[in-house]
Amino acid sequence: GGPPCQGFSTANRQRLIDDPRNKLYKQFIYSVEKFKPKIILMENVSGIFNKKDEIINDFKAINYDGICLKLNANEFNVPQRRRRVFFIMFNKTKLNISLEDFSNFIKVQINKKKSIASFNLSDAISDLPKLEAKNIKNNTELENKKFGFTKVEIDSKATEYTYFINGHKNKLKYLYNHKSRYNNPRDIQIYTLLKQGGDSSSKEISQINPYKNRDDIFKDKFYKLEENKISKTITAHMKYDCHMYIHPTQARGLTPREAARIQTYPDNFVFKGPFTKWYMQIGNSVPPVLSYYLAETIKELLKKYE
Repeated sequence: GGPPCQGFSTANRQRLIDDPRNKLYKQFIYSVEKFKPKIILMENVSGIFNKKDEIINDFKAINYDGICLKLNANEFNVPQRRRRVFFIMFNKTKLNISLEDFSNFIKVQINKKKSIASFNLSDAISDLPKLEAKNIKNNTELENKKFGFTKVEIDSKATEYTYFINGHKNKLKYLYNHKSRYNNPRDIQIYTLLKQGGDSSSKEISQINPYKNRDDIFKDKFYKLEENKISKTITAHMKYDCHMYIHPTQARGLTPREAARIQTYPDNFVFKGPFTKWYMQIGNSVPPVLSYYLAETIKELLKKYE
C-alpha cells in the first residue's frame, strides 16, 4: 500500500503513528498486524525517508523487520524523474530468514533490474493522436477528433516503447482516456510561445504571464516539457491544471493518457470516474513497470526462502 503520511516533517516531533494526520498509516500498520502477511511493501514520497527508523520500529513492534529503499523510477527504464521510498518488511515468524540475508537479497535483485533509461518523453507520447486544448468551458463530456475521446478505436502498430509497456503486444484495438482539457486563450498563447524547457521566468511570456511579479514563488507555474529528455515527476496536481506539464510540440497540457504513458501504464488500462480524477489516480500511483520489478523481487525471495 501507499498510505498518505502528512506528518512526516523532520520538525514534527510527534510519532507518526500517533499523529492524527496519519490515520491511514496507522490503519496500514493495524491491517498488517491483523492479516499477518509474509511480506509487506509500503510506498511513499521521498521526504518520508527522514522518518525511516521510526517507521521500521513501528513494524518491529508488530513482529516485522526489513529495509527501506529510496528508488528513482528512471533507473528502471521509466521515462520520468520520480524519487520514492519503499519499505519492504517480512514477518519474522512466517519467514525463517535473517535481516542481513533479507536485505542483501532484496538489494542485489533490485540492482540487477536497474537499467539506464533508454526512452525519453518523445518515445512515450509522440505516436498518440494530436489534439488541441479544449476551448469550451465546463464540458468534460465533449469528445471529437479535435479534443480526443474516452475510448477510440485505433489502427497503429506498436512502437518500441508501446511494445515495452503493453506486455510485448504488437497492436491494441482501442485507446482510452486521451482527451484534452479546457484552457483559456491566454494560457493557450503562453503554451504556444514557451520554448521547450521554458518556465514562468522565460522572456517569451513576460508580457502576458499573470505571475510575472511573483516569479520567485511561481517560477514553475508554467513549464514546457522537453521531448528529447525524460519527464519531470507526474503528480496528482495535474487534476487542478497542467501548466507545469505543457506538451512539448502541441499548445496544451498533457492528457491523462499521455501522463499514463509516462508512468508506463499499458494502453488498455482504463481510468474511471470524473475526468480530473484520472489525473489524480495516475499521479498518485507507482509506475507499473517499477511495481512489476518490486513484485518480481519479492516473488524470487519467497521462492528461495519459503
